[in-house]
Formats: sequence, structure tokens, C-alpha cells
Amino acid sequence: MFPDIPFGKTAVLIVIGLAIYFGYLYLVGFDSVLDVLLHADYWYMALAVIISLSANAFHAAGWWVYLKSMGYKTSFFKAYQIYLASIFFVNLLPTMAVSGEVSKIYFVQKSTPGSRFDKTLATCVMSRVLEIVPIASGATVGVLYLAFFYGMPIWATAFCLFVALAMASVAVGGLVVTMDNVLLRRLANSAFRLLGRLLRKDLSAQAEHVDIILAQFDTSLKDMTSNRALVAGSLVLILVAWCLDVSVAYIAFMAMGSPVSPVLVVTVFSVMVILQMLPIFLPGGIGVVDIVMTTLYMTVGISKNAAAGATIMVRFVTLWFLTALGGLVTLYLTKAHGKNGAR
Repeated sequence: MFPDIPFGKTAVLIVIGLAIYFGYLYLVGFDSVLDVLLHADYWYMALAVIISLSANAFHAAGWWVYLKSMGYKTSFFKAYQIYLASIFFVNLLPTMAVSGEVSKIYFVQKSTPGSRFDKTLATCVMSRVLEIVPIASGATVGVLYLAFFYGMPIWATAFCLFVALAMASVAVGGLVVTMDNVLLRRLANSAFRLLGRLLRKDLSAQAEHVDIILAQFDTSLKDMTSNRALVAGSLVLILVAWCLDVSVAYIAFMAMGSPVSPVLVVTVFSVMVILQMLPIFLPGGIGVVDIVMTTLYMTVGISKNAAAGATIMVRFVTLWFLTALGGLVTLYLTKAHGKNGAR
């Protein structure tokens, strides 16, 4: 099923998020922030865009190796296109990145002859679980380091730890359920029974179909996890991607003429990514994430103008630019492969 986006509602929410953030910038000192941005070195921002594209190429590669392990004849370039399209859906439909995985499954099924839903689902689950490892680890370790060596306020330390540990808990819980196929199938059957009662419909046929898919999914997942070299290779690619992602934030401060500690960048950037994935009502966490990033930078001594300016630049690359590019790629893929039901 194609993950349609309610563009009217999304546009309203984006306006609300922008209003919140511009209101915050007004309180911080909009004219001062604007002056910092006007005097920034935009060659660094061009470099940040290139690095961000490279980072997403490694993210896509970390998923593509699983597609190849399933025998899919999907080119890396096609996987990269699909991954960029998934960013578009993740940013506009913030549902723990589920919308992005749905779009990946959809376009793989539509563009790859001989693909199977259970196999494609397994590749997305494995890569998504591994994606969370460096994000949650970076946020947790970074916060502890800042708390001890930078005198980070207790409230900021507690907030960052809560966000990181919450994401890690969700990831671990999801992994446990995913790897326990009996539990997963029981939960799915229970969900269909509950839904059937609420809708007053007999969903036993649909439940049986999903149960068959989940049984096949378990086989596909075990085939991948049993190949340690495959998992290790994918994790290395994802770690490289994460390092490049973090570099974007570091370069933004260089563009501002205010280089900062790499540990600080790792911590705040990881928290930003986690917040952006959470199912809050604002697309891409616009407004909320921006304010949190700026505030966290300021708590460890970064000037408010540099903090706000760097945040704007980071979000330009990681949110606005990638969402726009992902939207264009989505239009291309939709035109190339149609928008009717996926196989």
C-alpha cells in the first residue's frame, strides 16, 4: 500500500512548527541570528550537502546488502533512490520511521521482479534496528561525557538520557518481539481480534494471511541474522553513515566560524535524530527539534547566535534539502513504477 501523505494537513502543521520556531528566534534575537547567517561561509554548507548525500549513500548501502543477500537484482543506485524517497515520508509522516519503511517496501515490491513481501520486510527491519545502534549509543555516551566534563545542567542531562534510553528501549523491545516469531504472531492475532470486535467484522481471513507472512518473515530474518559477516558488513556501513551525518553538524559550526567539541556535536545531533523519528504531530519535528537543539548547545556555553545559526543550517541540510530531494525522487519512482497496489 502506497503511504499517501495528507498534504493539506501537513502544510498546516509545517506552518505551525515554523511559527513556533520563528517566535523562539524572535525571543533569542532574530536580527543577531540573521547577521550570523549572512556572514557564514557557505562553501562549508556546500560541503555539508555533499557529505549528507554521501552519508545517505552509506545508509542505503547498509540496507542494500540485505536486498542482495535475498537474491534481489536491485542495483545500488535504485536502492539509493528508494532510500532517499523514504526520507521524504519519514519527515512528513513522523511515525517512528514506519512510513519510511513502508515506502521502501512498496517501491522494492513494485520495481523488483520476483520480490517477496516477507523478504523485503526482513531487510527493512534488520537495517532499521542497526540504524538505532549508533544513534542511541552516541546520545547516551555523549551525554554522560558532557555531564562530567562540561558541567551540563542536570535537566539537560536528564532530558537527553531519557530520549536516548527511551529509543534504546523501544529498539530492544521491538527486536525481542521481532526475533520471537511465536510472540509476534500471537500479538498480530490478538490485534486482529481486537480490531474485529471494534469494527464488528470477521477479520479471520486477513489474520490468517498475515500469520502466513509472519511465518515466512521469520525464516527470512533468521537467514540474514545467521550470516554474521553480512550483519557486520551492514553495521560497518551504517556506522560510517552515522559518522558522516554527525560531520554535517560539525561543519555547520565551522561555517559559523565557531568550531565546537565533536563530542557535543555527536550528543546533540543524536538527540535531534531521535526526536525527529518520534511520532510527534509536527512533520520532521519542525520547531520543537530546532528549539531543543539550540537550547542544548547554549547550555554548554555556545553563544545563542552561533547555536541558532548552526541549528538552522543543520536543519536546512538534514530536513529541508533532503525532504525536497526525497520528494523529487518519490515523484520519479511513482511515475516509473506506478501507484497501484504493490505485489
